Parts: sequence; structure tokens; C-alpha cells
Amino acid sequence: MTLSSYIGDRVPTLLRPTILLLTSFYHFIMTVLEIMFVEWRPFKLFNLTAVRFQSFARLWKSHGEAMSEEMPGPTFDLLSRCKGVILDIGPGTGEMLSHFNSELITALYGAEPAPDLHPALVKNAAKRGFTSNFHPLLCGAEPESLIPALHKAGIVQVSGKGGLAEDGVFDEICCTRVLCGVPHPQQTIKSLYTLLKPGGRMVVCEHVANPWRTEGTMLARFMQLVYTLAGWSFFLGGCELQRHTPDFLRDAGEWDQFQLTYYQPQEAIPFVVGELIKKHGSLDKSYAEAVKE
Repeated sequence: MTLSSYIGDRVPTLLRPTILLLTSFYHFIMTVLEIMFVEWRPFKLFNLTAVRFQSFARLWKSHGEAMSEEMPGPTFDLLSRCKGVILDIGPGTGEMLSHFNSELITALYGAEPAPDLHPALVKNAAKRGFTSNFHPLLCGAEPESLIPALHKAGIVQVSGKGGLAEDGVFDEICCTRVLCGVPHPQQTIKSLYTLLKPGGRMVVCEHVANPWRTEGTMLARFMQLVYTLAGWSFFLGGCELQRHTPDFLRDAGEWDQFQLTYYQPQEAIPFVVGELIKKHGSLDKSYAEAVKE
């Protein structure tokens, strides 16, 4: 491949995330203006975290459906085979719910931390056939947020000062474009592993650090750094481009099956997609032990 053909083929894909970054910047500015001149709450601007996440919710409500029309690899197929009691991490406004088969699902718990997204999430759940078996949770994936919400919903029992969660309450856990933004990803992923039943399945579709040493490219890895320095995480709700999520998942515990495949590995936003099956008969660490690590 000549240099000119390489530039012609690769540079447009490497620059594509610029569109999303600029769009998120626009929504941040509009959110600031709304807070000042529509909500008339200028002092809210001192709570920068709240402003950032309100901005991201605004972005997602405007463009989430379009950004979810296509997903890498067999993501939609993996979701369609979910059955039993499901935990869906970060469902947003429920764009992915159309790819679940509601007839196979006993109960679906959607852990979404953005309150601005919940009205659309509940509406989309009902539209997709989830009524009494859908349970929206106003919480994040991190254990200090998720465990109390699950306890309040009656699906886990907790005890002790720090709170101990039952091991193995979910048949499947779905992580679709969410582990990039969870706080303390290693601890969070270990707690999700604990909540998965032995033999249970974790469905994964996550963008990750470019695998430049193997399937990716050094230029794409460099562009991830550029976007990070340009404020990607700030404007996109804490989303991190450079996380080594496959390593975190592998280290979370013992798996009977660990099947993740890279998609778009030569781009600035490559994905890993696949399914992980928790080892049968594995002895989980307690929640408290998992949190300490």
C-alpha cells in the first residue's frame, strides 16, 4: 500500500470521532446556556460534574438512536439470545431494548445513572414489550451505587456495615458501550462478575484502547491520545478511550468461556465484542473482598 492510498483509506476513519467530539461540545455549550437563561440557575454551573452529565444526557437524547442503529460484530445477535434475569448496565434511553426478546426474559433490570434519560427509557421499554418485567434503576454500575439500588429493588440481600451482596443473582449481564465510563473499572467489573450466576453469561460490546501491538496501528493509538487531550472524557460523560477493558474482564474471575473479538482495530475507536461464560461451580470472592482490590 502506497502512502497516498494509506492516507486516503485511513485518515478519514481516524478523524471520524471529531464529529462526535464537536457535537458533544455544542451540546455542552447549549446546556450551559439553558442553565443560565432557561432554568435561571447560574449557580448550578459551579457543579461542573452535574453540568457535564446533563450535557451528555442532552447529547444522548438527541443522537442516541442514530448512534445505535449499527453496532459492531454480532452485538444484536448476542442481545437477542439473552434470557432469564438480566442486568443491563447503562441502557440510556433504551435504544438496545428492541434487540432483546422480551418473551425469553423473566426480569430486566436497567441500571441507568442519568435521571434525565429515565422517562424515555421507561417509554421505550413499554414499546418493546417490557412492562411489569422491566425495572429501571437510578444508579451507576459501580458497586457503591448499584448494590444499594438492587437491594432496594429486592433482588439482592445485603448485610453488615459495608454491605454484602449475594453471589450469583443474574443469568446474564449486558455491557454495551458503558464500561468505558464507569468509575474504578477494575473494581466495578469484579463486582459485576460476583453478581453473575455460575454458568451465567456476560454480553460485551465496548470500545477499548487500540491494540496497536497486534491488530491495530500506532497512528490510531496516537489519535486516541489526541482525542483524550482534546477533552473527550470531559464532554462525553466520562467516557475513556484508552481503557484496557479486555484485561479487566479477564482478571475479574474464572471463565468457562472468554470470547472477545476486536472490530475496527485500525480505527481510533476499536471495539471488542463477544460473550463470557462464568465458570460453573466457581467459588466467588465475597463482595467485600472484591471491593478491597
